[in-house]
Amino acid sequence: MQYVSCKVHRHGLFDNRVIEFSDRLNIVYGKNGSGKTLLARCLVDAVWGKFSERKLLGDDVWNGLFLDMLFSLSDSGLYRICTTRDSSFRLMYARGNEEKTLCALTPIEGNSAANGCGSIGDDFEGRIFLEFIKRVDWSAFINSSFIPSSIDTGVDSLIDYNVLKKIILNDSTDFYNYYLNLGMAFPAGTPADESVPPEVLRYEEKRRELEKKIQIIDISGSRNEKLRKERITLQQEIDELTGSFDSLSSQKEILYKIIENLKKVDDLKNEFESIKSEIQDEQQKIKSISDMKTELDTMFPHFSDIDISDSSNLELLQEVFNDIRNLNEQIDNFYFRRELRTKKLKRAAIIAAVCGAAAVLAIIGKSGFQPMKFPYLWLGAGALACAVEVIIGVSALFMLRRDRDLERLEQEKKQYKERIRVLMEKSRVELADYKLTEIYELLLQYFEDYVNYTERKKDLARIKSSLKEEDYMIRIQKKLDALKKEEQIIKEEIHTSIDTLNIVDDIENETSKIEDLISNIDMEVAIIQEKIGIKERILKQIDTEFVQKSGNGGAVNAVIDEKKSVDRVLKKWKANRTSMLFITENLARAVERSEEKRLGKLLDGTIEKFNHLTGNQYITKIDDGVVRQMVTRNRVSEDLPPPVIHALQMSLKFSLSDFIIGGGTPIPLLIDEPFQFMDDERCNRFRDLVSYISNNRQVIIFTHHSDKRNWGNFIEL
Repeated sequence: MQYVSCKVHRHGLFDNRVIEFSDRLNIVYGKNGSGKTLLARCLVDAVWGKFSERKLLGDDVWNGLFLDMLFSLSDSGLYRICTTRDSSFRLMYARGNEEKTLCALTPIEGNSAANGCGSIGDDFEGRIFLEFIKRVDWSAFINSSFIPSSIDTGVDSLIDYNVLKKIILNDSTDFYNYYLNLGMAFPAGTPADESVPPEVLRYEEKRRELEKKIQIIDISGSRNEKLRKERITLQQEIDELTGSFDSLSSQKEILYKIIENLKKVDDLKNEFESIKSEIQDEQQKIKSISDMKTELDTMFPHFSDIDISDSSNLELLQEVFNDIRNLNEQIDNFYFRRELRTKKLKRAAIIAAVCGAAAVLAIIGKSGFQPMKFPYLWLGAGALACAVEVIIGVSALFMLRRDRDLERLEQEKKQYKERIRVLMEKSRVELADYKLTEIYELLLQYFEDYVNYTERKKDLARIKSSLKEEDYMIRIQKKLDALKKEEQIIKEEIHTSIDTLNIVDDIENETSKIEDLISNIDMEVAIIQEKIGIKERILKQIDTEFVQKSGNGGAVNAVIDEKKSVDRVLKKWKANRTSMLFITENLARAVERSEEKRLGKLLDGTIEKFNHLTGNQYITKIDDGVVRQMVTRNRVSEDLPPPVIHALQMSLKFSLSDFIIGGGTPIPLLIDEPFQFMDDERCNRFRDLVSYISNNRQVIIFTHHSDKRNWGNFIEL
């Protein structure tokens, strides 16, 4: 439940004041006499006052007071309560723009709680409201969620332990309510012949009449009297054995339920481990990514500015640089071969020139310096010179063709560089701070390192791509939390079943022990069934002999048949009653153990919060005994001043928040003027406590201290 808003009017105090509440921490500020306490109690009585015989405010206070309040019990819609100046009362359900009246009371009708509850219709919304009022009545709210000011401590802040016990024992299994219902139907310690339904009494009376008829018919035979006594004794023994049989059957059903729940817990644990393993794998991947980034930064710092994360671009860039490296090798080979050919050509030209000059000198010398004396020699020398020139020209043409091949290779190199630039831009590498040629030269210089670098970058990209989406991880984390909660509920059910059986041995995680117990129960049941069969056969023989001995066998036979029919009805009822009494007694013992355990948790939480609130000032004076006496007996030491008692009561109701939230019905916590005896340090500790509580339930504080403005939703009257 949460208060959403209210509109209040009272002459001299509130002038149609509209107040909007948040679902967390609310600070309602007003000067002394501004109506804070009145408003706090109006919020309580508006919801519970018409449906309870007890109230915080008298009926005369509502005269002249108008209150229009919205509050929620679920996410589907809002409930609206209107009280007018003439004490008329209306309860409505609002959803969207539609409103439906659930209850309307006149001033006279509104004075009775029975009229209030009885006037609500049978609508779904009305049943939800009545169920809430039944689950959290006026006493439960006042004892757990309303903290009056220290001035009113001891007046209307009394603690009813019976109410608190219902709060601390109530949980999501609704185990305590089942116990209360069984306890009312089958009170503990009630003899088997008490609280008998009228129908059963009629059958008992009929049985006695039939037994009298049998006695009258067979009054003359002493044997019949003996048989009758033997029959009664046998019937009592059969009834006792039947009760034991039913009790063992109930225990067996509970043990089978425990085994079923243990299997559910195992299944939940397997699913839990699977999800946990998946989360750990993701965490390991994240760690691997971080380690790989650190390794890349350490091993390849010269590539720190070239951040390419796209694996496809990395592969293309690797291919391009492989091609460029091959191309550079071809260019280098080309220059090497051309230089080699040039050297050879120069050497051939020099040799040809030397040979030609030598030939000319030889011819001139031989002709005695008469050039035309040997014309054929001159012709041969000229032909040889022409041949040499042709060879040199052909070689020059061949080298020119090779230059065109070089241009083609250089053009391919430019295209590869352009592809590098495109890949860099596509990978969002900024080229403004350095030239592309510098990147190119850097990558060529460290090509082998860059290959390793890109391979590791691809591995990094692959691991990143395998990471699950954040929404998916949030979903499986929520599923993990839900599995934990479901496991806790099942374990509580197992503990409750074990407490019900009152077994000393620890069988919570021992399926084999449970199966042994079931086997022992089956053996006992078989023995009991055998005993019942033997005694029923003896009983049948007695009935047969009884009929034979009777002077009026036909009449006795009819009476006996009728009596058997009555006995079957009574036997069934007694067996059911015995089983229910057994279950109720075991539940009572389980409740006692659970009560002591949860009461200890409440006392520990109260002392912890009290010591935190008071800064351990009373750590030697306030112990478990003092708090237990205050909670269970509503008594405190006369030596304790009102501020300490007030702090204890606040700490108690703060600790009850854990039980209220766990019980599945969170309700607002209303605190009236808590700062009267607090210094700044204690106020800060108080703020820590209420801020933590407001994470799970609505908190509304009424105060005249204006310095709490930044605590939460600040409302000024």
